[in-house]
Amino acid sequence: MVEKNKITQTEEIKLENPIVLEGLPGIGFVGKFVVDQIIKQLDATKFAELKSDYFPPQVTMKENGLIEHMKNEFFYIKDLGENNQDVILLTGNSQGSDFEGQTAISQVLMDYFEDLGATKIYTLGGLGTGEFVDKNRVFVAANNEEMIKEVLEIENTEIRKEDGGAIIGASGLLLYYAEEKDIPGLCLMGETPGFYIDASAAKAVLLVLFELLNFEIDLSEIEEQIEETQKRIAATQKLPPMGMEQPVQSPDDLRYIG
Repeated sequence: MVEKNKITQTEEIKLENPIVLEGLPGIGFVGKFVVDQIIKQLDATKFAELKSDYFPPQVTMKENGLIEHMKNEFFYIKDLGENNQDVILLTGNSQGSDFEGQTAISQVLMDYFEDLGATKIYTLGGLGTGEFVDKNRVFVAANNEEMIKEVLEIENTEIRKEDGGAIIGASGLLLYYAEEKDIPGLCLMGETPGFYIDASAAKAVLLVLFELLNFEIDLSEIEEQIEETQKRIAATQKLPPMGMEQPVQSPDDLRYIG
């Protein structure tokens, strides 16, 4: 039988009570932006890769003309921050393309994290509002009360009070499968319009992570991208209206994480 989800480990690792930071593509690319910045600035080491038949049927084209397949990648950092915390980081260029794929991949991921000895998992993403905001709040959800209490002591965090709402994809499913394994899990959702790669929402999530995990990275590259994005938005708002308007997704349709 052909294996639909395959994790290939390229380096043997020995981690002590590691935590997991998940940042896969989703609304505003918030989670992926956060995790990729941490990987880049702290020189995290890649040790494994997941390939799946459940990823979208496509490849991406890179600037040099070569193609890149759909994948999830695993990195690690030893002794992060003041707590000397070992960390596993999950990033990638895709999530599962349908319900079955999302579920199957998330189960495989959580089983793998359990095998690696994960003690906590933090899933990171964006909460889409469909509207521009002056300050990006960080909404939180967790699979246990202790993690909610801890994160709500940090500035600019809150629980979303509206009824309903869903955390779609890995950011939500990993919390569920972690709960089944008695592994505490917390989701940090940066408030974002959801229409573009939102460095400002990513920064808000990073600031909360700094407090939770007692570490820091340089924010200058993120600040530059925030400034560039603001310039583009301002220029777009000055354009004359087009003759044929495109349908606009309602804010209610965007209030989830991908």
